Amino acid sequence: DHPTLAQRYMALPVRWTGFLAVIVCAGLPSSMGGRDWMTAKTAQRPPVRQGSGMCLPRLPLRNRAGMRRILTRRGLRAAADTQALTEREFQLAPGIDRNAVAKDASRFRVFSYNVLADGPKYALSDYHGYSPIENRRWKSRYPRILKEIRHYDPDIVCLQEITRPMFQNSFYKDLQKAYTGLYAAKTDRKSKYQTSAMFVRTRRFKVINGSLISFARMSEDYFRSLGAHEGSFNDLDLMARMGAQDDKALIALLEDRGTQQRMVAVSTHLYWNPKEPHVKVLQAYLLSKALDEFIQRNNLDPEIPLVVAGDFNSLPNKTEPDIYDPVIPPAGLPSGAYAGLTTGCLDTKHPDHPKQRTMAECVGDLKFAFELTSAYAHVFGTEPLITTKTDKFSGTLDYIFVRNTKVASALGMPFDKDSVEGFGPIPNAVFPSDHIAIVSDLILP
Repeated sequence: DHPTLAQRYMALPVRWTGFLAVIVCAGLPSSMGGRDWMTAKTAQRPPVRQGSGMCLPRLPLRNRAGMRRILTRRGLRAAADTQALTEREFQLAPGIDRNAVAKDASRFRVFSYNVLADGPKYALSDYHGYSPIENRRWKSRYPRILKEIRHYDPDIVCLQEITRPMFQNSFYKDLQKAYTGLYAAKTDRKSKYQTSAMFVRTRRFKVINGSLISFARMSEDYFRSLGAHEGSFNDLDLMARMGAQDDKALIALLEDRGTQQRMVAVSTHLYWNPKEPHVKVLQAYLLSKALDEFIQRNNLDPEIPLVVAGDFNSLPNKTEPDIYDPVIPPAGLPSGAYAGLTTGCLDTKHPDHPKQRTMAECVGDLKFAFELTSAYAHVFGTEPLITTKTDKFSGTLDYIFVRNTKVASALGMPFDKDSVEGFGPIPNAVFPSDHIAIVSDLILP
């Protein structure tokens, strides 16, 4: 008899204090190698009897007519026409030949999406009260999210704001036949805690190894190396603020089954609060540091291709002053996290640097381990006008960053390139999250 999924969770060894990385879905070997993963080989999923209502339906891969009705656990219910979810078109990057890239065996597709966590603290909270409650319930939103994933048919799916029930009961059940799923959660939190996940197409990539990064825990070692624990009050305060934010990154070493080319993929979600951009700066810096250490620890080529996707909660360029940045240069102000990741460095004079925001002396100029390229900026010449919109805020926070990987195309946004007029706050009856999915076709060297 196969043990249940819950029994396998209980049997997992604990290799990080307070943390758990659960790897499930089809095609996962029982032993991953390396010292980072804790693995669970899942029991075969029993067949679902027709009409049993045990799981959400598998939507067609290409449904050009739009979805008129949605099957849920409670039966059939009417739904808004969600054709707009799949009407977006890809645009080729400069210098890319459509016919050549279509035949390139090294081409793969990355899909990144902050799906908005389910629950009273997230989608069902008063913060999203501008949207009718029926548009915010998981049973309404999930089939639309699944439709987007299946329509765009990605090889790597990076998801943010995923709770354990969302992963186990929804994404895992519907994607397990085609994808290997990676999920990271804390063991000392309730199951409603949200984090990141990744799904990797099993027939395309082999998951070799991986690592779960806690920015809070990593910051402790970083500050101790700087002597911050013996420093000024400002140094200690910065150390405490970093330790209080339990954001994470999920890192996976993948191997193309056809070419044996290896790459590293990341799904992450940085701290949200616009009042503390210096926290995001240090998280982005620690992410680059963790990637560099992961590459060295696994004896990988220092120039290995990287794909880093997620919600970075950082604007590419702020042009209007606000209470957080009352003075903006004429050319605008790139956020510190975005500037550090895309230029490879951030000096102490940047307004988002910890020294400027907190007067802490322990952190100097930040030299990032890598200089990354935004797939969307490469294709369109600039980042999208927005990737998230509520009734209180709109802006670009989501990115697919790459290194040593050719960008072939990116998926256009569901509004005009130069204007978001007419695109209202989300989620709504069509768009299931307060963020918009971003997708890019990439080519391995």
